[in-house]
Amino acid sequence: MGEFIRIYQSNILFQVEIVKGKLAANGIESFVKNEFVNNLSVMPINQDYILYVAEEDAAEADRIINETGDTET
Repeated sequence: MGEFIRIYQSNILFQVEIVKGKLAANGIESFVKNEFVNNLSVMPINQDYILYVAEEDAAEADRIINETGDTET
């Protein structure tokens, strides 16, 4: 497997999870970076959640995201 590419980013985890679900429905695996950081801190952290896909899936993932109008990146 090659590199991973940042395909989507939002400061709202729920939005990232929706996009992740759309990609999964189309057979594209992805993972979220920074998903558990707020659970470990006492004060909420204002940060972005980043969705990554394998480099070979990036073009198709980008097409799906643009097609559904989820363009937060």
